Amino acid sequence: MQLLIYSPQITPRIKYIFNFIFREVLRCDIELTSVAAQFNTYTGPKFSYADQPLGNELFFMTAGLLTKNNIEPQNISITDFGNEKVPFSVKNSALPFDIFAASFYFISRYEEYLPYEPDEHSRFPAKGSLQYKLGLLKTPVIDQWAIILKNLLLNKLNNLHFGSRKFEFLPTIDIDRAYHFKSSGILKNTARLLRAIAKGDTERLGNIINTGLGKQKDPFDTYQFLHQIHKKYSLEAIFFFLLSHKGDRAHDVNIHPNDDLLQKLIVDTAKVNRIGMHPSYASNTDFVKLKEEKELLEAILHKPINISRQHFLKLHLPKTYLQLIKAGINHDYTMGYASQVGFRAGTCTPFFWYDLQLEKQSHLKVHPFSVMDATLHKYLKLSPNQAMVLIDELVESVKMVDGTFYSLWHNESLSETGHWKGWKEVYEKMLSLSVI
Repeated sequence: MQLLIYSPQITPRIKYIFNFIFREVLRCDIELTSVAAQFNTYTGPKFSYADQPLGNELFFMTAGLLTKNNIEPQNISITDFGNEKVPFSVKNSALPFDIFAASFYFISRYEEYLPYEPDEHSRFPAKGSLQYKLGLLKTPVIDQWAIILKNLLLNKLNNLHFGSRKFEFLPTIDIDRAYHFKSSGILKNTARLLRAIAKGDTERLGNIINTGLGKQKDPFDTYQFLHQIHKKYSLEAIFFFLLSHKGDRAHDVNIHPNDDLLQKLIVDTAKVNRIGMHPSYASNTDFVKLKEEKELLEAILHKPINISRQHFLKLHLPKTYLQLIKAGINHDYTMGYASQVGFRAGTCTPFFWYDLQLEKQSHLKVHPFSVMDATLHKYLKLSPNQAMVLIDELVESVKMVDGTFYSLWHNESLSETGHWKGWKEVYEKMLSLSVI
């Protein structure tokens, strides 16, 4: 039977988070009502979400966040819940915290609309998040809380049905630099050659010479391996290509987007994988540039592109998402941190972005990733073996809730050159975890 939920006010925030938890995560049919008489006479499974119960029904106390329509600093009380510290504690409720307010606070990225001290790329810092401070970042807590809620409801209510979902693994690849030496031009490669000689870097010297002579593949040309390994584990990947004519010189370093070799690579990759745009560092503050890059990729593939991930994960809410929507992007894969692994929005389930300024759900679907190669190696300074231990923990946490595990890797980190030696094996071991 349909689950009836009573709340004195049915606000956009309440509609959004209840629909996400029950319909997207728990696969349960619900109806929201603000009519007490309808709730009281209903004979099916039901509960109330309010300041006080109507009678002796199953009751969840509200912390107040979901009935508001403004953005302001929150005085968030913390309580214990099992082995966890959780926000929005309440009294005289079926749970000791407002699970709906806490879930909304995380998934809406409420704290990213408030003043914060940005990192070197003007991004919201992982260590500034409430999840990090409470030790909740490495687990999809909204999905976990939803399952606890499901078990509570099944124990207290009759004739309640929940659907099921299956664990999924979706690998994604960012192509910041399609090739290391190919298509770079004589002058650039000569400069690299001279620097390698000056530093006595024999490995780099050999790679430049042998690639130039055609004796070996370009170190960053790991595409055949990627296609084969994804096929081995029956995984469909998404490749995000950076295309920037005149981007930020320090950060947008891919070869020229009009290069024939790059365009052929994009076309060939699209034959076996989905393709998304990788908006350049410079485009984050330049909508015209964002639009030009999208149109260029569409011209190469002769079809519309509606998926993206920001280069350097430059996500500024709400501006970045509003620009993507304006450009015609319907799916974004930027939701994650560069400096820490884990679940930036508190969930491993794709969700529609909630625009806090307009107080409404948008049509932009957010696909949150939980691990990036550069996070493991550059930021956390982990060895390949240490990285695998952490990846295994993350994958298991997603499997426990039958969610979707998104990984973010780069073609160059599979090159087995320089500081990326040993990381190709990490990628294959990670993909092997997709097998249940």
